[in-house]
Amino acid sequence: MATIITKAKEKFFQMVDDFGSDPYHLRPHVPEVEKWAKHLLKKVPEADEEVVLLSVWLHDLGHYPIPTKIDHAIRSEERAKEFLEAENYPKERMDKVLHCVRAHRCRDALPNSTEAKIIACADSASHMTEPMYFAMAKDDKENNHEFRAYAKMERDYRDLAAFPEIQNELKELYEAWKKLIKSYEKIDLK
Repeated sequence: MATIITKAKEKFFQMVDDFGSDPYHLRPHVPEVEKWAKHLLKKVPEADEEVVLLSVWLHDLGHYPIPTKIDHAIRSEERAKEFLEAENYPKERMDKVLHCVRAHRCRDALPNSTEAKIIACADSASHMTEPMYFAMAKDDKENNHEFRAYAKMERDYRDLAAFPEIQNELKELYEAWKKLIKSYEKIDLK
């Protein structure tokens, strides 16, 4: 019998499969978020592991289809609610998961629980340990856009502050990404 976390994981991969492609590279991203969430759960054993792991697999459920003018955190929250209601997940626990999903970007909703802070931190940390910044920089260069990778790195590094030891652990990588993107920006391949 599949657990609720396994079902959430299946729901996530089904969303990507149904879209037919993965332009935001979510297939490698969300498992990386899970690694960071598990790393953080070891540091914060009082956190609700089920809420955290459910939130990992539901936090980006609203990315596809694209384009959309609705923030993916809002769509993810809506889809997570539908999923959890269909699974008869307890309302009090569902509210905790939905807060984690909505607050993972630290934009219109800020993480106000340990579990939500773990999700926001794990999401930001995962960006530092996968090639997302370089993919953004490459896309910006190819499409003559202003480089968004710097602003994204700054937001991600800021959002690690809920766990200063993680922010410190990733400081060198953060600095290296900035240097790499700056060097790439100087190359003219036209």
